[in-house]
Amino acid sequence: MRRSFVFAFAFLIVLPVLAQEAAQAPAVVINPDQLWKAMLQGNLQYVAGTLTYDRLKEDRLMLRNTQMPPITVLSCSDSRVPPELVFNQSLGALFVVRSAGNVADELGVASIEYALAQGYTKLLVVLTHENCGAVTASLGGADPLTPALKALATRIRTSFIGIPYDSRDPVNVKKAVEMNARASAAQLLAASTLIRDAVHTERIKLIVAYYDHGTGEVTAIE
Repeated sequence: MRRSFVFAFAFLIVLPVLAQEAAQAPAVVINPDQLWKAMLQGNLQYVAGTLTYDRLKEDRLMLRNTQMPPITVLSCSDSRVPPELVFNQSLGALFVVRSAGNVADELGVASIEYALAQGYTKLLVVLTHENCGAVTASLGGADPLTPALKALATRIRTSFIGIPYDSRDPVNVKKAVEMNARASAAQLLAASTLIRDAVHTERIKLIVAYYDHGTGEVTAIE
């Protein structure tokens, strides 16, 4: 039977808590690098088109009264990039926050802080993707028509350093997408003492990553 690698790690976190009540079992330490490796392994399965979710009922029942997902993902709302599928993960593995352009406003930051405060998160991933529509639109000339969309574009544009406002050049768009992802990660650290302290003390690891629509592959952005 299939069980995702990351979900297995999540279960290992929950299991010692339950066991301690009966036998004082020691806690299991989860390495963020192991989690990222497992995420990439799941992504390879997605790339190959070999996803199977044949334990959803069992997972749903097991998680009915509790959760402890070890990975938090801030990703774009784009319908083509659902993190659970992209990383081949079942229920209980990922705590996902999504918004256009993979940026986090105050409520998005609060959602990530919630996962940290609950002790869930060991790895925080900011996931962007090829030809992000919000970034591409922000590279265009005209401002959006609504105040909320204009605020989103203004936020994204703050990440454009040393590149022209030109969405016709694919190379320029890719640079802008990656710049925006890095800026989103930096903004999480700037906006939240809780997130910043967790990263700086290495209680969690922060990774910025890029999704390719053509191949389905996810790679870390250096």
